[in-house]
Amino acid sequence: MSKEIELKMVVLPAVIESALPELLERLGAKAIKETWLVNTYFDTPEMSLNKSRVALRVRQKDGLFIQTLKTKGNSVAGLHRRGEWEWVVPENKLDAALLVGGVWPSEISTDDLIPFFETNFKRTSAIIECAGTKIELAVDCGYINAGEKQVPLSEVELEIIEGDAGRLFEVAEIIAEIMPVMPSDVSKAEQGYRLGQEVFGSEFLSSLNCMGDYRVYVKELVARNLTRWLYLFDRARQGCSEAILREMRDRLIVLRELLSTQGSIDLSVVFEGVALFDIVLGQVDRLIGVAVHGCAGRIEVYEQLLSLNEMGVLAIKVGRWLNDN
Repeated sequence: MSKEIELKMVVLPAVIESALPELLERLGAKAIKETWLVNTYFDTPEMSLNKSRVALRVRQKDGLFIQTLKTKGNSVAGLHRRGEWEWVVPENKLDAALLVGGVWPSEISTDDLIPFFETNFKRTSAIIECAGTKIELAVDCGYINAGEKQVPLSEVELEIIEGDAGRLFEVAEIIAEIMPVMPSDVSKAEQGYRLGQEVFGSEFLSSLNCMGDYRVYVKELVARNLTRWLYLFDRARQGCSEAILREMRDRLIVLRELLSTQGSIDLSVVFEGVALFDIVLGQVDRLIGVAVHGCAGRIEVYEQLLSLNEMGVLAIKVGRWLNDN
């Protein structure tokens, strides 16, 4: 078993195509290669694995078939931490014997597993180094398929090979300077389930235990409001409405006020003063006006949202503060 630690960001497909050469050069990328990955995800007809927050797939890569099991973990600001097990199998077919015991949910029968959806994409991968930390860069462009439904897949992932996970945010900030990106807490598996069954991630939970260290309490509030902001951004992908944009604006205001209470933060350094928040809030206000007056379709508004450099930069900076404190 290995511990997977990665930072995931979404990006528009056209942006990746135009910005990839500069991205690889700026990051000093080494061992660059392109691979086509064909992935089949499995679950029971009742989605028992998804309900247990477990993902199971068989991936075809470089002539090999790799069976992977991922367990539930946690994700904040696009930084995912979870357990991962991999086995090489002889064909594009599950080997159920490898799953029995260990972390496999005992109440789920492997006999009930069926192919559920596919994620098929071209991956441009490379190795980059940041202050002694070795990181794998993966730029993925392709599609998610569930039956007759298909949606584009366009992501940038940074995964720790060895070193400090906090360096992922430093690299993400460089990427956000080159092209508009947005951290995402939604895995490829979750996107596949959504396409096939129209299910979405967990709703925002607001109840907190306020006993104890006030600083810890504020940090938890920042984490939850950032999670909600990213959740709303993800929902906007399905169609960006005025209601989503207005709540997104509310979460940004709460984040700004919470962070302003922290005497340990030099806002002029960490968040470029309040200027970065004000810029992003102004951008959201403009898009609210677009949504209200029907100047663009709901998907087009989302594309405009994802095209805003400052939006991703701010989200990454908040995530970096959470990781460092």
